[in-house]
Amino acid sequence: MTCYLTVDDAPSSTLDEKLDALAARDVPALLFCEGSRLDCHPEYATRAVREGVHLGNHTWSHPRASELSEAEFVREIERTERRIEAAYDRVGATRPAKLFRFPYGDTGGERAARFERTLRERGFAGPNRIVEVGTDGETLHHWPWTCSVEDWTTDSVTELRDRFEAAVGPFATDDPEIVLFHDAANSPALFEAFVGWLCDHDREPGDPVDLVT
Repeated sequence: MTCYLTVDDAPSSTLDEKLDALAARDVPALLFCEGSRLDCHPEYATRAVREGVHLGNHTWSHPRASELSEAEFVREIERTERRIEAAYDRVGATRPAKLFRFPYGDTGGERAARFERTLRERGFAGPNRIVEVGTDGETLHHWPWTCSVEDWTTDSVTELRDRFEAAVGPFATDDPEIVLFHDAANSPALFEAFVGWLCDHDREPGDPVDLVT
């Protein structure tokens, strides 16, 4: 089974140590970044891009999309886009794709179809090798996930390990999974342990950008 690691709420003040953990295990990852955090820690975003860790858009201020107007949604995206583009420009790297994840998995409620159209018109791509179509029958332009251990609710390595084992137990060996983890509110020790478990359970870490069609 292939696991694709996606990391929300980046970059935090401890991302540097978490990038060390990814490099030590040679694990590809996709960081979904908040624009306000990119302003606080641009150096970590620069390092991530330099080392081949991809940056995705997670809005500017991490709001629930169902509480936003269309104009507010666009502003949240575009402010963050400018910071992401700047990170790639600092390294002189080509951005492989424009990727977006809704905070909280909130796709916009009654405005979900319009927000999806907004993402499509701005060239965002979803992980369509796993999730082929959205609820409206159209190709997805945002990134959901298929596996979460709710890591933001514990600071115990033992408890996280139990959750991990429960989550991966039902997986078919040939069924790829988009794994959700978090940067902010997580310690480097918790992050490093989780990355290690992904590698040690015969689950091949894949590059999330490979899922874009």
